[in-house]
Amino acid sequence: MQPYDPLLAQQDADQKRKHCGRKTILDERLKQLIENHLRLTWSPETIATKFKLATASIYNWLNQGKLDFKLQDLPDRNRRRQHSQEKRGQYQTGTSIEQRPAMVNQRAEFGHWEVDTVLSSRGQSKACLVTFVERSSRLLWALKAPDRTVQSLNQVFGSFMQRFGLTTYFCHPYSPWERGSNEYFNRKLRWFFPKKTDFNQVTADQVLATIELINNRPLKLHNYRTAIEVFRACSD
Repeated sequence: MQPYDPLLAQQDADQKRKHCGRKTILDERLKQLIENHLRLTWSPETIATKFKLATASIYNWLNQGKLDFKLQDLPDRNRRRQHSQEKRGQYQTGTSIEQRPAMVNQRAEFGHWEVDTVLSSRGQSKACLVTFVERSSRLLWALKAPDRTVQSLNQVFGSFMQRFGLTTYFCHPYSPWERGSNEYFNRKLRWFFPKKTDFNQVTADQVLATIELINNRPLKLHNYRTAIEVFRACSD
């Protein structure tokens, strides 16, 4: 038997007294608030900043199972870089990215867009989303296309240009780093539309609702202003 140590006993008692009666601030209202924003693809850091909470507390509640949201379901959680030789989704219309002005590369000028496609699952329909991201504000837009034929893509571009007007630059095949904004926001779209999605079964209203949620998410790079706020400020 270990001999009694009054000093250790006192330290143990002090520690227990320190934690005695401590109450968590995670009541039902706050729990619902955090869960709702996690489902909107807000990061724990963004939620903490917006609602004056500790980021560590949110992660602790996730780890402890106190939130109805799985830690592994966080967007970008444990994302691994994959260098796929995927041949679907390649199209090249317009100007090569090599001709993109330096000011565009530096995101110093408003009004330049990256373009990409998000495809349906293999073996399903050829329907896809054509995604557009404004490089300065990071505003995301997406339109459905029945397939990736030149005719379908031209129709999508025409519809988009009626809304915004743009010059587009296309990257080289297998070079996602050349369109980093698209890569980032396409992952956000995938949170709502997983890789097994058949976009033929997704309505235009569902796409619109999703991009509205993403564009209204505060971004750290904008000091937690949203993409839509920055876009409107730049376009006024």
